[in-house]
Amino acid sequence: MILRILTSLFIIYSSFLSSDLRIEITKGIEDPIRIAIVPIAWNLENPPREYLHQIISSDLESFGEFVSLSPKEMLSLPNSEQEIFYRDWKLLDVDYLVLGTASRGESLQEIVVNFSLFNVTRERLMKRSISVGSASYLNALAHIISDRIYNEINGLPGISSTKISYINQNREPEQKYFLRVTDIDGRNDSSIFSSSEPLMSPSWSSDGKRLAYVSFEEGTSRIFIQEIYTGKRKGLKLERGINSSPNWSPSDKYLAAVLSKEGNPDIFRYDLENDKWKQLTDHFGIDTEPDWSPDGRKIIFTSNRSGSPQIYEMNVTNKKIRRKTFEGTYNARARYTPDGKSFVFVHRRDGLFHIAVQNLRTGKLQILTDTTLDESPTISPNGKVIIYATKDKEKDILAGISIDGKTRFILPTNSGGVREPSWSPLLVSTGN
Repeated sequence: MILRILTSLFIIYSSFLSSDLRIEITKGIEDPIRIAIVPIAWNLENPPREYLHQIISSDLESFGEFVSLSPKEMLSLPNSEQEIFYRDWKLLDVDYLVLGTASRGESLQEIVVNFSLFNVTRERLMKRSISVGSASYLNALAHIISDRIYNEINGLPGISSTKISYINQNREPEQKYFLRVTDIDGRNDSSIFSSSEPLMSPSWSSDGKRLAYVSFEEGTSRIFIQEIYTGKRKGLKLERGINSSPNWSPSDKYLAAVLSKEGNPDIFRYDLENDKWKQLTDHFGIDTEPDWSPDGRKIIFTSNRSGSPQIYEMNVTNKKIRRKTFEGTYNARARYTPDGKSFVFVHRRDGLFHIAVQNLRTGKLQILTDTTLDESPTISPNGKVIIYATKDKEKDILAGISIDGKTRFILPTNSGGVREPSWSPLLVSTGN
């Protein structure tokens, strides 16, 4: 099947800023997958500013799972399956090999890429694919190819085409808050809204077209929904007191959020079609930080109803609530893994705040990070990687770790402090 990438999907803003966040691996797995991306044969008149094989290699190496062989180290540069000598690639300890060609499509701006993925150990073709994209957005096309390769090798969706939203705070020349969105590789980093008053809690809709977030621009907290591609925004019905922590349901029909209009903060559900709030929890304690389960049947949230912040799970239909965390006196900001079997959260141990993961069925808890002030975890839509906010000395930064703890990375930035990351859903299908 030919995957046609609509150019409009990637043109999010009228102008793009230079890359700000960049992934820097601090610890990779001990035995990464070795892959060779032979330079894509470029059958077009004008060469690109950046070659496809470079972007694909960078994508696959981003989270420490792959090591890509440099073309300078290759013993040959085959253009077809008939030209492959598997013995040469085995001598280089290559596990997988990618060949491809790029040609002009139906229009001057259209590029057609044919690529093939080979298993070197088994000496066989694994996948042959055709992708079509725009010459103006070559990196987007490369991300799609990267995700297809990742999916074929690991059996999970790739995340090179996903995005991250986050809050950026600058104090010079004056204090200002920015809601920013960036490609996962740091490209196309742009502000979609800014305010002199605090912004917080961005949350992606499941279709990847909208962000819900909290703004204090009116002098009080209010939840807004903003269309990413058009910039159009709408404030939700404002209630007395706190309006915070929006989180989209999987169907995008509802938002879970926190309101204090009845006194104490409780979890409410907002019906987007009818513009109505419905109360879901009713307790004298503080209920906050809701997250919908992948099937939309449950909501996990933080509550101090037992005397300290702990994680609870509620059945949305019958409102039955069960406590989920029992280790430690502080557990907060839980987010379901995409398979719905576990959740990641902030766990305090020995006075330090770490990112942890806990199995919902067994209750087994595993601390993942060894830093000290970790918060706001968000998990990739394939369930493999967590990005979270932390401190580097006195600076607010983003960092990440694979859910198995084998790879670690940071996302340094030169423009102020960054916090509250939110990972987009899968934005492009990478099926066959």
